[in-house]
Amino acid sequence: MSSKVAAAAALLIAPAAFISAPAAHAEAAAVAALATNTEPVELQSVIVTAKIDESLGSDRSASAGVVGGVELGQRPILRQGELLEAVPGMIVTAHTSGGKANQYYLRGFNLDHGTDFSTTVDGAPVNLGSHAHGQGYMDLNWLIPELVAGISYRKGPYYADAGDFSAAGNASIAYLSSLPERFVTAELGTDSYQRLLLAGSADVGPGRLLYAGEYIHYDGPFRTPGNYRRPNGVIKYTVGDAERGGGLSLQAYEGRWTASDQLPEEALATLPGGRFGAIDPSSAGSTHRYALTGEWHWGDGTVTHQVQAYAIQYGLNLFSDFSYFIDQDHGDQFRQFDRRLILGGAAATTVQSDYLGQETRDAFGFQTRNDTVDLELDHTEQRHLLSRYRRDRAVINQAALWWSNDIRWTGWLQTELGLRLEAFHFRNRGDTAANSGDVSVVRPAPKLGLTLSPNRHLDVYAQAGISYRSNDVRGIFDTVSSYDGGPAPTQKSKPLVRSEGAEIGARVKSVGGLTSSVAFWYLQSNSELFFAGDAGANVDSDRPGQRYGVEWNNIYRPFDWLTIDADFAASQAFYTDHDRVVGDRIPEAIKRSASIAATVHDLPAAPGLTASLRLRHFAARDLIEDGSQKSRPSTVVNGRLTYQATARLTFGLEALNLFNVKYNDAEYYDAYRLKGQPANPSSDDGSYLGHVIHAGEPREIRVSVTSKF
Repeated sequence: MSSKVAAAAALLIAPAAFISAPAAHAEAAAVAALATNTEPVELQSVIVTAKIDESLGSDRSASAGVVGGVELGQRPILRQGELLEAVPGMIVTAHTSGGKANQYYLRGFNLDHGTDFSTTVDGAPVNLGSHAHGQGYMDLNWLIPELVAGISYRKGPYYADAGDFSAAGNASIAYLSSLPERFVTAELGTDSYQRLLLAGSADVGPGRLLYAGEYIHYDGPFRTPGNYRRPNGVIKYTVGDAERGGGLSLQAYEGRWTASDQLPEEALATLPGGRFGAIDPSSAGSTHRYALTGEWHWGDGTVTHQVQAYAIQYGLNLFSDFSYFIDQDHGDQFRQFDRRLILGGAAATTVQSDYLGQETRDAFGFQTRNDTVDLELDHTEQRHLLSRYRRDRAVINQAALWWSNDIRWTGWLQTELGLRLEAFHFRNRGDTAANSGDVSVVRPAPKLGLTLSPNRHLDVYAQAGISYRSNDVRGIFDTVSSYDGGPAPTQKSKPLVRSEGAEIGARVKSVGGLTSSVAFWYLQSNSELFFAGDAGANVDSDRPGQRYGVEWNNIYRPFDWLTIDADFAASQAFYTDHDRVVGDRIPEAIKRSASIAATVHDLPAAPGLTASLRLRHFAARDLIEDGSQKSRPSTVVNGRLTYQATARLTFGLEALNLFNVKYNDAEYYDAYRLKGQPANPSSDDGSYLGHVIHAGEPREIRVSVTSKF
């Protein structure tokens, strides 16, 4: 690979630990930077290659780590968002087809579309507050996997630099700044899957220019073709090195699709297409994201600085129909519209010294983000407007000051302290005056950590912290129904939801080639109330919740050519009021998951061959509070095979759902009514409650060819 500098991706933490890293240690520095969210990451002559199995003494938690670009490239994925399944315990699904954000599950949460797990890409936030469809909406469909240098992940509310939407954890995705060679990749697959990617980099002036353009088309297995079209591109220009440098990045993505929504199970027997049919074939969506980001860092080795800024223009126009014919005359299709401008930035300084211990690091930072959002919810039929439910103009201003202090007192004892002071201002101007208002909130969030390293084979960790997650602006101010016949708010949302968490864990290197980590964690939230974007109102009760669980992660390299990783997670989620009438289970909360993979690479007899086989198990979940209705578990195996035939030509083969199992990608216990179905006398609106599902894809075969030039 080229030895020219791949300049930093900004992840909001200063880069002091890695200034002037010798080239021979560039990979270790890059891995450590991603693992601790310390930036900039200097990817000089390497691409990070695997899970951080050599990270004893460098992580601050048993549940933090990094996955590098090469390992990510070996993973078979159905959708770009599934890259986050590299985070142990994370499950990524979809409850509709097309370019809508995925559904995420982790640590006892149904994260919905991202509510309590935050993600940044090159330092720019992905989660969207007060989104038309769901709070914290996290759409990753625009990611280009071949450009991802690595994913750093940290779980729990223990990190002073992580703010809104981070109670369950956060991930930082870094794009490469240069490529060793230009290349073009063409892919074809079943169900009209087509993908074309062109990417490369070149010296331009004093720096390096990376560029990539991509187009995807996918119909999927559904009777109504999805016709998902995705033009996507990125340009990134970087200058300088690890001591002084930075860059600008421009990203543009658009997506359009026809959606196949979730279906009532009772309708499948007579529905044309069955599990892959459609009751309302006019469901559809379009979205776009245009982002400009910039980063600059400088320092002298003991004191380093970093500044960052971003501007994002985003839009979504989504037609959905989940209950079908509660309105027997016109149907229940609704339109959700979101258009917003996001302006933000950050600054951070890190000071390395030894004023208290062997090594002391203080980091100080400031972050700000400002969203101006136009929102609309309408009743539609065949995508034609019937009536406007509500229109809102929301403004969310955020600012945070944070400080973290890491001290290595001895070779075996390290402490971590942190404090985050967050300020939010929420304003809404709705078409219903009673649902408008302004409010400002300031909250402190302390953090604490301890690391013990009794020997070079073992690290033991303990952590605790508090975090705050914002609520949808509309739910904060709603006092009356926003439209005739609409749901009346049960109560206002808290502007900020407080979460308190703690964790103990260990990482151990035992037998040769095996590294294991285990973490026992607890998290309590003072409210499980959410604004339902589909209904346009707060419809749930304000009940506090608690979650606890255990995670066990392993990576084993018995031979130079074989890597085995196995991750297991189990959790419980309850309402703390333990209501014996309604029940105390938190619906949809993930209970157990497992991921087991084997990857063959660098075989002496076939050096160009890489093969990966990955099993993912998603256990049954409680669908309602009393636990009487449960989802079906699923186990899916995916495989990927690549062969580098020549120095410039590589062939690939992916088999997704290799054994063609019949499974549900999403399953709920929800309200609906079919056309002509008699009204249910037991419900106010005539609807019925039952299992509704979105079918997982059958076996998908995809072939690819990559040519370097």
